[in-house]
Amino acid sequence: MRITLPMISPMIFYLVITGFIGAFKAYSDVVALFGTNLNAAGMNTIVGYVYDMLYGDSGGYPSYASAAAIILFAIVFTITCINLLISREKVHY
Repeated sequence: MRITLPMISPMIFYLVITGFIGAFKAYSDVVALFGTNLNAAGMNTIVGYVYDMLYGDSGGYPSYASAAAIILFAIVFTITCINLLISREKVHY
């Protein structure tokens, strides 16, 4: 454990960050389960909201879609920065 864990800590760090990003991008899984009308099912995600504002039934609001995309970026960036600060001492390069 004293050798193995420090050697794979960069890979664990990378997988945690990409896992958070992948969790926020979850759109196709929700569409596969509930269909394309996510608002009626009450299962809309932020990526689904962006898509709906651009191309969906309530389309025609690219300003709302771009604002939601910027908010999504801010959330993911904040989580990534927190992860960087937490794992600074634990990840050995």
